[in-house]
Amino acid sequence: MSSFIGQTSGMAAGTLASRITGVFRDIALVAAIGTGIFSDTYSVANSIPNIIYILIAGGAINAVFIPALVRHMEDDADQGKQFTDQLLTLVGLVLISIVLATVLVAGLIVHLYATKLWTPEEFDVATMFARWCLPQIFFYGLYTLASQVLNSRNSFSLPMYAPILNNIIVIATAALFVSTMSGIPTAGSVTVAQINLLGFGTTLGVMAQALILIPALAKSGYSFKPNFQFRNVGNGKVGNLAKWTIGFVLVNQITFLLVSNLTTLANVLVAGEPAAIAVGFTSYQKGQLMMMLPHSIITVSIITALLPRLSRQAHDKDLSAFGGELSTSLRLVSALIIPSAVFLLATGPWLGSLLYGYGASTTAQGAALGAVASMFAIGLPAFSLFYVLLRSYYAQENTKTPFMINLGFNALHIVIGFTLFSLLPNGLQVAGLALGYSISYVITCAITWRRVGNRVPEIRKSGHLRLMVRVSAASVVAAVLSYFLVRVTITNQPEPSTLRVAAAIGVFTVLFSLTYVGLAKVLRISEISAVLALVRRK
Repeated sequence: MSSFIGQTSGMAAGTLASRITGVFRDIALVAAIGTGIFSDTYSVANSIPNIIYILIAGGAINAVFIPALVRHMEDDADQGKQFTDQLLTLVGLVLISIVLATVLVAGLIVHLYATKLWTPEEFDVATMFARWCLPQIFFYGLYTLASQVLNSRNSFSLPMYAPILNNIIVIATAALFVSTMSGIPTAGSVTVAQINLLGFGTTLGVMAQALILIPALAKSGYSFKPNFQFRNVGNGKVGNLAKWTIGFVLVNQITFLLVSNLTTLANVLVAGEPAAIAVGFTSYQKGQLMMMLPHSIITVSIITALLPRLSRQAHDKDLSAFGGELSTSLRLVSALIIPSAVFLLATGPWLGSLLYGYGASTTAQGAALGAVASMFAIGLPAFSLFYVLLRSYYAQENTKTPFMINLGFNALHIVIGFTLFSLLPNGLQVAGLALGYSISYVITCAITWRRVGNRVPEIRKSGHLRLMVRVSAASVVAAVLSYFLVRVTITNQPEPSTLRVAAAIGVFTVLFSLTYVGLAKVLRISEISAVLALVRRK
Protein backbone atom coordinates (compact mmCIF):
# COMPACT_ATOMS: atom_id res chain seq x y z
CA MET A 1 0.00 0.00 0.00
CA SER A 2 2.65 2.55 1.04
CA SER A 3 4.82 1.92 -2.04
CA PHE A 4 1.80 2.29 -4.31
CA ILE A 5 0.79 5.56 -2.63
CA GLY A 6 4.37 6.77 -2.92
CA GLN A 7 4.42 6.10 -6.65
CA THR A 8 1.24 8.09 -7.21
CA SER A 9 2.12 11.01 -4.93
CA GLY A 10 4.32 12.74 -7.53
CA MET A 11 1.59 12.46 -10.14
CA ALA A 12 -1.00 13.68 -7.65
CA ALA A 13 1.17 16.71 -6.89
CA GLY A 14 1.49 17.48 -10.59
CA THR A 15 -2.20 16.99 -11.16
CA LEU A 16 -3.01 19.17 -8.13
CA ALA A 17 -0.82 21.98 -9.46
CA SER A 18 -2.39 21.63 -12.91
CA ARG A 19 -5.91 21.60 -11.52
CA ILE A 20 -5.33 24.56 -9.22
CA THR A 21 -4.11 26.64 -12.15
CA GLY A 22 -7.06 25.18 -14.08
CA VAL A 23 -9.41 26.59 -11.44
CA PHE A 24 -7.81 30.02 -11.87
CA ARG A 25 -8.20 29.62 -15.64
CA ASP A 26 -11.91 28.92 -15.21
CA ILE A 27 -12.26 31.85 -12.79
CA ALA A 28 -10.62 34.14 -15.37
CA LEU A 29 -12.80 32.84 -18.22
CA VAL A 30 -16.09 33.17 -16.31
CA ALA A 31 -15.09 36.66 -15.17
CA ALA A 32 -14.37 37.50 -18.82
CA ILE A 33 -17.39 35.95 -20.56
CA GLY A 34 -19.94 35.25 -17.77
CA THR A 35 -22.39 32.33 -17.77
CA GLY A 36 -24.97 33.62 -20.26
CA ILE A 37 -25.57 32.93 -23.95
CA PHE A 38 -22.31 34.53 -25.15
CA SER A 39 -20.32 32.32 -22.78
CA ASP A 40 -22.18 29.31 -24.19
CA THR A 41 -21.08 30.24 -27.74
CA TYR A 42 -17.45 30.09 -26.58
CA SER A 43 -17.85 27.03 -24.35
CA VAL A 44 -19.65 24.98 -26.99
CA ALA A 45 -17.06 25.90 -29.64
CA ASN A 46 -14.17 25.11 -27.29
CA SER A 47 -15.75 21.76 -26.37
CA ILE A 48 -16.16 20.61 -29.99
CA PRO A 49 -12.43 19.83 -30.61
CA ASN A 50 -12.34 17.69 -27.47
CA ILE A 51 -15.56 15.94 -28.47
CA ILE A 52 -14.35 15.16 -32.00
CA TYR A 53 -10.91 14.08 -30.83
CA ILE A 54 -12.29 11.72 -28.19
CA LEU A 55 -14.96 10.45 -30.56
CA ILE A 56 -12.66 9.58 -33.44
CA ALA A 57 -9.29 8.84 -31.86
CA GLY A 58 -8.94 9.74 -28.20
CA GLY A 59 -10.99 6.95 -26.68
CA ALA A 60 -9.13 4.29 -28.63
CA ILE A 61 -5.75 5.82 -27.77
CA ASN A 62 -6.48 6.16 -24.06
CA ALA A 63 -7.96 2.71 -23.55
CA VAL A 64 -5.94 0.62 -25.98
CA PHE A 65 -2.56 2.23 -26.58
CA ILE A 66 -0.88 1.55 -23.22
CA PRO A 67 -1.85 -2.17 -23.02
CA ALA A 68 -0.78 -2.68 -26.65
CA LEU A 69 2.42 -0.70 -26.12
CA VAL A 70 3.30 -2.69 -22.99
CA ARG A 71 2.70 -5.93 -24.89
CA HIS A 72 4.93 -4.88 -27.78
CA MET A 73 7.66 -3.58 -25.43
CA GLU A 74 7.78 -6.98 -23.73
CA ASP A 75 7.32 -9.21 -26.79
CA ASP A 76 9.13 -7.39 -29.63
CA ALA A 77 12.86 -7.58 -30.19
CA ASP A 78 13.08 -3.79 -30.60
CA GLN A 79 11.04 -3.18 -27.41
CA GLY A 80 8.11 -1.85 -29.42
CA LYS A 81 10.04 0.90 -31.27
CA GLN A 82 8.70 0.03 -34.74
CA PHE A 83 5.16 -0.41 -33.47
CA THR A 84 5.26 2.97 -31.69
CA ASP A 85 6.65 4.78 -34.74
CA GLN A 86 4.00 3.31 -37.01
CA LEU A 87 1.13 4.03 -34.66
CA LEU A 88 2.26 7.61 -34.01
CA THR A 89 2.60 8.23 -37.74
CA LEU A 90 -0.80 6.78 -38.51
CA VAL A 91 -2.62 8.65 -35.76
CA GLY A 92 -0.87 11.91 -36.64
CA LEU A 93 -2.02 11.69 -40.26
CA VAL A 94 -5.57 10.87 -39.17
CA LEU A 95 -5.70 13.83 -36.79
CA ILE A 96 -4.43 16.32 -39.38
CA SER A 97 -7.08 15.09 -41.82
CA ILE A 98 -9.76 15.48 -39.17
CA VAL A 99 -8.70 19.08 -38.45
CA LEU A 100 -8.87 20.06 -42.12
CA ALA A 101 -12.26 18.42 -42.62
CA THR A 102 -13.89 19.85 -39.49
CA VAL A 103 -12.70 23.42 -40.10
CA LEU A 104 -14.52 23.32 -43.44
CA VAL A 105 -17.82 22.30 -41.83
CA ALA A 106 -17.45 24.18 -38.53
CA GLY A 107 -20.80 25.94 -38.92
CA LEU A 108 -22.69 22.69 -39.38
CA ILE A 109 -21.03 21.19 -36.30
CA VAL A 110 -21.96 24.21 -34.16
CA HIS A 111 -25.59 23.95 -35.27
CA LEU A 112 -25.54 20.32 -34.22
CA TYR A 113 -24.51 21.07 -30.62
CA ALA A 114 -26.46 24.27 -29.89
CA THR A 115 -30.12 25.00 -29.40
CA LYS A 116 -31.97 26.08 -32.54
CA LEU A 117 -33.22 29.16 -30.62
CA TRP A 118 -29.87 30.93 -30.88
CA THR A 119 -29.91 33.96 -33.19
CA PRO A 120 -27.91 33.93 -36.47
CA GLU A 121 -25.48 36.35 -34.84
CA GLU A 122 -24.87 33.95 -31.93
CA PHE A 123 -24.32 31.06 -34.34
CA ASP A 124 -21.81 33.17 -36.31
CA VAL A 125 -19.83 33.99 -33.15
CA ALA A 126 -19.77 30.33 -32.10
CA THR A 127 -18.61 29.29 -35.60
CA MET A 128 -15.73 31.79 -35.50
CA PHE A 129 -14.68 30.43 -32.13
CA ALA A 130 -14.93 26.87 -33.45
CA ARG A 131 -12.64 27.55 -36.43
CA TRP A 132 -9.99 28.87 -34.06
CA CYS A 133 -10.40 25.95 -31.65
CA LEU A 134 -10.64 22.96 -34.02
CA PRO A 135 -6.82 22.70 -34.61
CA GLN A 136 -6.68 21.68 -30.95
CA ILE A 137 -7.71 18.20 -32.13
CA PHE A 138 -4.18 17.53 -33.44
CA PHE A 139 -2.48 18.86 -30.30
CA TYR A 140 -4.78 16.88 -28.00
CA GLY A 141 -3.67 13.78 -29.90
CA LEU A 142 0.01 14.73 -29.75
CA TYR A 143 -0.23 15.36 -25.99
CA THR A 144 -2.06 12.08 -25.34
CA LEU A 145 0.28 9.97 -27.46
CA ALA A 146 3.41 11.54 -25.97
CA SER A 147 1.99 11.04 -22.46
CA GLN A 148 1.24 7.38 -23.19
CA VAL A 149 4.75 6.73 -24.50
CA LEU A 150 6.23 8.41 -21.41
CA ASN A 151 3.92 6.44 -19.10
CA SER A 152 4.87 3.15 -20.76
CA ARG A 153 8.48 4.03 -19.95
CA ASN A 154 7.56 4.73 -16.30
CA SER A 155 7.79 8.50 -16.72
CA PHE A 156 4.57 9.85 -15.20
CA SER A 157 5.15 13.32 -13.76
CA LEU A 158 5.72 15.73 -16.66
CA PRO A 159 2.39 14.99 -18.43
CA MET A 160 0.67 15.91 -15.17
CA TYR A 161 2.49 19.27 -15.01
CA ALA A 162 2.23 20.20 -18.72
CA PRO A 163 -1.36 21.58 -18.49
CA ILE A 164 -0.05 24.32 -16.17
CA LEU A 165 1.47 26.07 -19.19
CA ASN A 166 -1.86 25.79 -21.02
CA ASN A 167 -3.70 27.30 -18.06
CA ILE A 168 -1.29 30.22 -17.72
CA ILE A 169 -1.68 31.12 -21.40
CA VAL A 170 -5.50 31.02 -21.20
CA ILE A 171 -5.50 33.12 -18.01
CA ALA A 172 -3.39 35.75 -19.78
CA THR A 173 -5.72 35.60 -22.79
CA ALA A 174 -8.80 36.10 -20.60
CA ALA A 175 -7.14 39.06 -18.87
CA LEU A 176 -6.36 40.65 -22.24
CA PHE A 177 -9.94 40.06 -23.37
CA VAL A 178 -11.31 41.75 -20.23
CA SER A 179 -9.05 44.75 -20.85
CA THR A 180 -10.67 45.22 -24.27
CA MET A 181 -14.28 45.04 -22.99
CA SER A 182 -16.29 47.93 -21.58
CA GLY A 183 -19.26 45.87 -20.35
CA ILE A 184 -20.70 42.38 -20.18
CA PRO A 185 -19.92 40.75 -23.56
CA THR A 186 -22.70 39.63 -25.87
CA ALA A 187 -22.72 38.28 -29.41
CA GLY A 188 -23.75 41.75 -30.58
CA SER A 189 -21.14 43.72 -28.64
CA VAL A 190 -17.90 41.78 -29.25
CA THR A 191 -15.68 42.62 -32.21
CA VAL A 192 -14.00 40.22 -34.61
CA ALA A 193 -10.61 41.13 -33.08
CA GLN A 194 -11.86 40.19 -29.59
CA ILE A 195 -13.20 36.85 -30.85
CA ASN A 196 -9.87 36.18 -32.59
CA LEU A 197 -7.96 37.02 -29.42
CA LEU A 198 -9.97 34.62 -27.28
CA GLY A 199 -9.97 31.84 -29.87
CA PHE A 200 -6.26 32.08 -30.70
CA GLY A 201 -5.17 32.23 -27.05
CA THR A 202 -7.25 29.17 -26.16
CA THR A 203 -5.68 27.06 -28.92
CA LEU A 204 -2.18 28.39 -28.20
CA GLY A 205 -2.49 26.98 -24.68
CA VAL A 206 -3.30 23.46 -25.93
CA MET A 207 -0.44 23.68 -28.46
CA ALA A 208 2.08 24.61 -25.75
CA GLN A 209 0.83 21.81 -23.49
CA ALA A 210 1.61 19.25 -26.21
CA LEU A 211 4.90 20.60 -27.52
CA ILE A 212 6.51 20.80 -24.08
CA LEU A 213 6.48 16.96 -23.90
CA ILE A 214 8.60 16.41 -27.02
CA PRO A 215 12.00 16.99 -25.31
CA ALA A 216 10.92 14.60 -22.52
CA LEU A 217 10.41 11.80 -25.08
CA ALA A 218 14.05 12.00 -26.15
CA LYS A 219 15.17 12.06 -22.52
CA SER A 220 13.17 8.89 -21.83
CA GLY A 221 15.09 7.06 -24.57
CA TYR A 222 12.53 7.24 -27.37
CA SER A 223 13.13 9.13 -30.61
CA PHE A 224 10.30 9.26 -33.12
CA LYS A 225 10.98 8.31 -36.74
CA PRO A 226 8.05 8.48 -39.18
CA ASN A 227 7.12 5.04 -40.47
CA PHE A 228 4.41 4.72 -43.11
CA GLN A 229 4.36 0.90 -43.21
CA PHE A 230 1.06 0.27 -41.43
CA ARG A 231 0.53 -3.41 -42.28
CA ASN A 232 1.62 -6.58 -40.48
CA VAL A 233 2.84 -4.89 -37.32
CA GLY A 234 0.10 -5.87 -34.90
CA ASN A 235 -2.10 -2.85 -35.55
CA GLY A 236 -4.93 -5.14 -36.63
CA LYS A 237 -5.43 -6.25 -33.04
CA VAL A 238 -5.38 -2.65 -31.84
CA GLY A 239 -7.95 -1.74 -34.48
CA ASN A 240 -10.20 -4.62 -33.44
CA LEU A 241 -10.03 -3.49 -29.82
CA ALA A 242 -10.45 0.16 -30.75
CA LYS A 243 -13.75 -0.32 -32.58
CA TRP A 244 -15.51 -1.05 -29.29
CA THR A 245 -13.83 1.92 -27.60
CA ILE A 246 -14.88 4.17 -30.46
CA GLY A 247 -18.40 2.82 -30.00
CA PHE A 248 -18.07 3.59 -26.28
CA VAL A 249 -17.26 7.25 -26.84
CA LEU A 250 -19.76 7.52 -29.70
CA VAL A 251 -22.57 6.58 -27.32
CA ASN A 252 -21.23 9.12 -24.78
CA GLN A 253 -21.17 11.85 -27.38
CA ILE A 254 -24.71 11.16 -28.55
CA THR A 255 -25.83 11.77 -24.97
CA PHE A 256 -23.57 14.83 -24.71
CA LEU A 257 -25.12 16.17 -27.91
CA LEU A 258 -28.53 16.09 -26.27
CA VAL A 259 -27.18 17.58 -23.03
CA SER A 260 -25.51 20.39 -24.99
CA ASN A 261 -28.75 21.25 -26.77
CA LEU A 262 -30.73 21.25 -23.52
CA THR A 263 -28.25 23.31 -21.50
CA THR A 264 -27.93 25.95 -24.24
CA LEU A 265 -31.74 25.97 -24.40
CA ALA A 266 -31.94 26.54 -20.62
CA ASN A 267 -30.11 29.86 -20.94
CA VAL A 268 -32.33 31.02 -23.80
CA LEU A 269 -35.48 30.21 -21.78
CA VAL A 270 -34.49 32.63 -19.00
CA ALA A 271 -32.84 35.27 -21.21
CA GLY A 272 -35.94 37.51 -21.19
CA GLU A 273 -36.53 37.37 -17.42
CA PRO A 274 -34.98 40.39 -15.64
CA ALA A 275 -34.31 38.62 -12.33
CA ALA A 276 -33.35 35.28 -13.88
CA ILE A 277 -30.02 33.61 -13.10
CA ALA A 278 -28.08 32.36 -16.14
CA VAL A 279 -27.48 28.62 -15.75
CA GLY A 280 -26.68 26.97 -19.06
CA PHE A 281 -23.97 25.02 -20.86
CA THR A 282 -21.10 26.94 -19.26
CA SER A 283 -22.52 26.34 -15.76
CA TYR A 284 -23.00 22.63 -16.51
CA GLN A 285 -19.46 22.36 -17.85
CA LYS A 286 -17.80 24.25 -14.98
CA GLY A 287 -19.88 22.35 -12.40
CA GLN A 288 -18.72 19.07 -13.88
CA LEU A 289 -15.12 20.30 -13.86
CA MET A 290 -15.45 21.11 -10.14
CA MET A 291 -16.56 17.51 -9.61
CA MET A 292 -13.65 16.26 -11.72
CA LEU A 293 -11.01 18.06 -9.63
CA PRO A 294 -10.76 15.44 -6.84
CA HIS A 295 -11.23 12.66 -9.39
CA SER A 296 -8.29 13.93 -11.43
CA ILE A 297 -6.02 14.46 -8.44
CA ILE A 298 -6.79 11.15 -6.73
CA THR A 299 -8.28 8.57 -9.07
CA VAL A 300 -6.47 9.44 -12.29
CA SER A 301 -3.12 9.55 -10.48
CA ILE A 302 -3.78 6.13 -8.97
CA ILE A 303 -4.97 4.53 -12.21
CA THR A 304 -2.14 6.07 -14.28
CA ALA A 305 0.36 4.20 -12.13
CA LEU A 306 -1.88 1.13 -11.92
CA LEU A 307 -2.74 0.49 -15.58
CA PRO A 308 0.76 -0.47 -16.82
CA ARG A 309 1.11 -2.84 -13.84
CA LEU A 310 -2.32 -4.39 -14.45
CA SER A 311 -1.44 -4.76 -18.13
CA ARG A 312 1.76 -6.64 -17.30
CA GLN A 313 -0.01 -8.88 -14.78
CA ALA A 314 -2.76 -9.63 -17.29
CA HIS A 315 -0.14 -10.35 -19.95
CA ASP A 316 1.66 -12.70 -17.52
CA LYS A 317 -1.69 -14.23 -16.46
CA ASP A 318 -0.90 -13.47 -12.80
CA LEU A 319 -4.56 -13.10 -11.82
CA SER A 320 -3.92 -13.15 -8.08
CA ALA A 321 -1.59 -10.12 -8.26
CA PHE A 322 -4.00 -8.51 -10.74
CA GLY A 323 -6.86 -8.80 -8.25
CA GLY A 324 -4.73 -7.57 -5.35
CA GLU A 325 -3.65 -4.43 -7.23
CA LEU A 326 -7.23 -3.71 -8.30
CA SER A 327 -8.57 -4.22 -4.78
CA THR A 328 -5.94 -1.92 -3.25
CA SER A 329 -6.78 0.80 -5.77
CA LEU A 330 -10.52 0.57 -5.12
CA ARG A 331 -10.01 0.82 -1.35
CA LEU A 332 -7.71 3.83 -1.67
CA VAL A 333 -10.08 5.60 -4.07
CA SER A 334 -13.03 4.94 -1.74
CA ALA A 335 -11.24 6.32 1.32
CA LEU A 336 -10.26 9.56 -0.44
CA ILE A 337 -13.03 10.22 -2.98
CA ILE A 338 -16.08 9.72 -0.74
CA PRO A 339 -15.07 12.51 1.70
CA SER A 340 -14.17 14.71 -1.29
CA ALA A 341 -17.67 14.19 -2.69
CA VAL A 342 -19.36 14.98 0.64
CA PHE A 343 -17.20 18.11 0.97
CA LEU A 344 -18.25 19.34 -2.49
CA LEU A 345 -21.90 18.48 -1.87
CA ALA A 346 -21.92 20.63 1.28
CA THR A 347 -19.86 23.57 0.01
CA GLY A 348 -20.76 23.69 -3.71
CA PRO A 349 -22.78 26.96 -3.64
CA TRP A 350 -20.18 28.67 -1.43
CA LEU A 351 -17.36 27.58 -3.73
CA GLY A 352 -19.31 28.65 -6.80
CA SER A 353 -20.03 32.14 -5.50
CA LEU A 354 -16.44 32.57 -4.32
CA LEU A 355 -14.83 31.35 -7.53
CA TYR A 356 -17.25 32.42 -10.23
CA GLY A 357 -19.02 35.52 -8.91
CA TYR A 358 -16.90 38.22 -10.56
CA GLY A 359 -16.72 40.34 -13.70
CA ALA A 360 -19.30 39.32 -16.29
CA SER A 361 -20.84 36.92 -13.72
CA THR A 362 -22.54 37.62 -10.34
CA THR A 363 -22.39 35.95 -6.94
CA ALA A 364 -25.89 34.54 -7.50
CA GLN A 365 -24.82 33.03 -10.83
CA GLY A 366 -21.70 31.65 -9.19
CA ALA A 367 -23.75 30.06 -6.40
CA ALA A 368 -26.10 28.51 -8.97
CA LEU A 369 -23.08 27.08 -10.79
CA GLY A 370 -21.84 25.66 -7.48
CA ALA A 371 -25.24 24.05 -6.87
CA VAL A 372 -24.83 22.21 -10.19
CA ALA A 373 -21.43 20.99 -8.92
CA SER A 374 -23.11 19.72 -5.73
CA MET A 375 -25.48 17.60 -7.83
CA PHE A 376 -22.50 16.17 -9.71
CA ALA A 377 -20.78 15.46 -6.37
CA ILE A 378 -23.50 12.96 -5.43
CA GLY A 379 -22.25 10.67 -8.19
CA LEU A 380 -18.52 11.36 -7.78
CA PRO A 381 -17.66 8.17 -5.79
CA ALA A 382 -19.55 5.98 -8.24
CA PHE A 383 -17.93 7.79 -11.18
CA SER A 384 -14.40 7.24 -9.80
CA LEU A 385 -14.92 3.61 -8.78
CA PHE A 386 -16.49 2.87 -12.17
CA TYR A 387 -13.44 4.47 -13.81
CA VAL A 388 -11.13 2.09 -11.94
CA LEU A 389 -13.29 -0.96 -12.64
CA LEU A 390 -13.35 -0.24 -16.38
CA ARG A 391 -9.55 -0.14 -16.45
CA SER A 392 -9.50 -3.76 -15.29
CA TYR A 393 -11.21 -4.64 -18.58
CA TYR A 394 -8.88 -2.46 -20.64
CA ALA A 395 -5.79 -3.97 -18.97
CA GLN A 396 -7.00 -7.37 -20.21
CA GLU A 397 -7.61 -5.80 -23.65
CA ASN A 398 -11.37 -6.30 -23.37
CA THR A 399 -13.17 -3.28 -24.82
CA LYS A 400 -16.46 -4.91 -25.78
CA THR A 401 -17.80 -5.33 -22.22
CA PRO A 402 -17.15 -1.65 -21.27
CA PHE A 403 -19.06 -0.64 -24.42
CA MET A 404 -22.10 -2.68 -23.38
CA ILE A 405 -21.99 -1.32 -19.82
CA ASN A 406 -21.64 2.24 -21.09
CA LEU A 407 -24.63 1.74 -23.35
CA GLY A 408 -26.70 1.02 -20.24
CA PHE A 409 -25.33 4.07 -18.42
CA ASN A 410 -26.22 6.43 -21.24
CA ALA A 411 -29.71 4.98 -21.52
CA LEU A 412 -30.19 5.67 -17.80
CA HIS A 413 -28.73 9.16 -18.12
CA ILE A 414 -31.06 10.05 -20.97
CA VAL A 415 -34.17 8.77 -19.23
CA ILE A 416 -33.44 10.07 -15.70
CA GLY A 417 -31.68 13.32 -16.61
CA PHE A 418 -34.09 14.44 -19.26
CA THR A 419 -37.11 13.52 -17.12
CA LEU A 420 -35.77 15.77 -14.36
CA PHE A 421 -35.04 18.54 -16.88
CA SER A 422 -38.62 18.49 -18.13
CA LEU A 423 -40.18 18.41 -14.65
CA LEU A 424 -38.09 21.10 -12.94
CA PRO A 425 -38.76 24.85 -13.35
CA ASN A 426 -36.48 27.24 -15.24
CA GLY A 427 -33.25 27.83 -13.35
CA LEU A 428 -33.13 24.32 -11.85
CA GLN A 429 -33.17 22.33 -15.08
CA VAL A 430 -29.40 22.14 -15.50
CA ALA A 431 -28.98 21.01 -11.88
CA GLY A 432 -31.57 18.33 -12.65
CA LEU A 433 -29.46 17.08 -15.55
CA ALA A 434 -26.44 16.88 -13.22
CA LEU A 435 -28.46 14.94 -10.64
CA GLY A 436 -29.61 12.52 -13.35
CA TYR A 437 -25.97 12.00 -14.34
CA SER A 438 -25.09 11.13 -10.73
CA ILE A 439 -27.99 8.72 -10.18
CA SER A 440 -27.14 6.94 -13.43
CA TYR A 441 -23.51 6.43 -12.35
CA VAL A 442 -24.53 5.03 -8.95
CA ILE A 443 -26.68 2.37 -10.65
CA THR A 444 -24.06 1.60 -13.33
CA CYS A 445 -21.20 1.34 -10.83
CA ALA A 446 -23.13 -1.15 -8.68
CA ILE A 447 -23.82 -3.37 -11.71
CA THR A 448 -20.20 -3.12 -12.94
CA TRP A 449 -18.80 -3.94 -9.50
CA ARG A 450 -20.84 -7.14 -9.42
CA ARG A 451 -19.68 -8.14 -12.92
CA VAL A 452 -16.00 -7.48 -12.19
CA GLY A 453 -16.32 -9.30 -8.85
CA ASN A 454 -17.36 -12.44 -10.72
CA ARG A 455 -14.05 -12.34 -12.63
CA VAL A 456 -11.82 -10.97 -9.86
CA PRO A 457 -12.78 -12.58 -6.52
CA GLU A 458 -10.29 -10.42 -4.59
CA ILE A 459 -12.56 -7.37 -4.71
CA ARG A 460 -15.33 -9.41 -3.04
CA LYS A 461 -13.06 -10.63 -0.24
CA SER A 462 -11.57 -7.37 0.96
CA GLY A 463 -14.49 -5.86 2.87
CA HIS A 464 -15.07 -3.04 0.40
CA LEU A 465 -18.69 -2.50 1.39
CA ARG A 466 -17.79 -2.25 5.08
CA LEU A 467 -15.03 0.22 4.21
CA MET A 468 -17.39 2.41 2.16
CA VAL A 469 -19.95 2.42 4.96
CA ARG A 470 -17.30 3.51 7.48
CA VAL A 471 -15.89 6.17 5.14
CA SER A 472 -19.37 7.49 4.30
CA ALA A 473 -20.37 7.63 7.97
CA ALA A 474 -17.18 9.51 8.92
CA SER A 475 -17.60 11.92 5.99
CA VAL A 476 -21.27 12.72 6.65
CA VAL A 477 -20.75 13.23 10.39
CA ALA A 478 -17.75 15.49 9.71
CA ALA A 479 -19.72 17.50 7.13
CA VAL A 480 -22.86 17.94 9.27
CA LEU A 481 -20.89 19.11 12.31
CA SER A 482 -18.70 21.46 10.28
CA TYR A 483 -21.61 22.90 8.27
CA PHE A 484 -23.67 23.55 11.42
CA LEU A 485 -20.80 25.37 13.16
CA VAL A 486 -20.02 27.47 10.08
CA ARG A 487 -23.69 28.39 9.49
CA VAL A 488 -24.13 29.49 13.11
CA THR A 489 -20.92 31.51 13.35
CA ILE A 490 -20.03 32.84 9.88
CA THR A 491 -22.77 32.59 7.21
CA ASN A 492 -25.68 33.58 9.46
CA GLN A 493 -26.67 36.39 7.09
CA PRO A 494 -29.07 36.40 4.09
CA GLU A 495 -26.27 37.46 1.70
CA PRO A 496 -22.85 36.99 3.33
CA SER A 497 -19.96 38.99 1.91
CA THR A 498 -17.23 37.45 -0.23
CA LEU A 499 -14.87 37.62 2.75
CA ARG A 500 -17.35 35.74 4.94
CA VAL A 501 -17.87 33.08 2.25
CA ALA A 502 -14.11 32.61 1.93
CA ALA A 503 -13.83 32.35 5.73
CA ALA A 504 -16.69 29.84 5.78
CA ILE A 505 -14.97 27.62 3.23
CA GLY A 506 -11.64 27.83 5.08
CA VAL A 507 -13.13 27.04 8.48
CA PHE A 508 -15.31 24.26 7.04
CA THR A 509 -12.26 22.71 5.35
CA VAL A 510 -10.22 22.65 8.55
CA LEU A 511 -13.07 21.34 10.73
CA PHE A 512 -14.14 18.76 8.15
CA SER A 513 -10.60 17.48 7.59
CA LEU A 514 -9.72 17.19 11.28
CA THR A 515 -13.03 15.52 12.13
CA TYR A 516 -12.79 13.07 9.24
CA VAL A 517 -9.19 12.10 10.04
CA GLY A 518 -10.09 11.64 13.70
CA LEU A 519 -13.10 9.46 12.88
CA ALA A 520 -11.00 7.52 10.34
CA LYS A 521 -8.61 6.57 13.13
CA VAL A 522 -11.46 5.56 15.42
CA LEU A 523 -13.07 3.51 12.65
CA ARG A 524 -9.70 2.01 11.63
CA ILE A 525 -9.68 3.21 8.04
CA SER A 526 -6.10 2.12 7.35
CA GLU A 527 -5.89 3.80 3.93
CA ILE A 528 -6.09 7.24 5.57
CA SER A 529 -3.33 6.30 8.02
CA ALA A 530 -1.12 5.24 5.09
CA VAL A 531 -1.70 8.53 3.28
CA LEU A 532 -0.99 10.55 6.45
CA ALA A 533 2.22 8.58 7.03
CA LEU A 534 3.37 9.41 3.51
CA VAL A 535 2.55 13.11 4.00
CA ARG A 536 4.58 13.16 7.22
CA ARG A 537 7.55 11.54 5.44
CA LYS A 538 7.33 14.06 2.60
